[in-house]
Amino acid sequence: MNTASHVAVSNRRNLRLRWSGITTLLAIIIFMEAVFAGAMLSGIDWARGAHSVNALIVTAVTMGAGFGGVLTLRNTRHGLRLGLSLLSLAALMLLQIAIGVLQSRGTNLLWLHIPLGVAVVSFAVHAVTVARRLGED
Repeated sequence: MNTASHVAVSNRRNLRLRWSGITTLLAIIIFMEAVFAGAMLSGIDWARGAHSVNALIVTAVTMGAGFGGVLTLRNTRHGLRLGLSLLSLAALMLLQIAIGVLQSRGTNLLWLHIPLGVAVVSFAVHAVTVARRLGED
């Protein structure tokens, strides 16, 4: 293997590791939403605030990662797919937040909020899978 191809392989590996770490961290933080929701439904006072704040932060970070991915990875194999997956995840999370706000104001939407939360976690795991394929042929 010549030096140029060795550097290219190393760069792809570093890119894959970096984005796998970012998406894994996002997936863990998104999963924490379910933990906070369970605590909230169990009557723990601080859980409602944690659930709300965590949702806003992780949505903003996911949106930023999505835009960053689209801009920086567009010429990398599976890069644009990762960026668009993260942006789609952020959009789904915004919908989830809107439904949660309506639920907190008395609208009976828990039947929609909970399964949509499961879908959000699934989308987050999908992003991890795409990140692990960055640069592969």
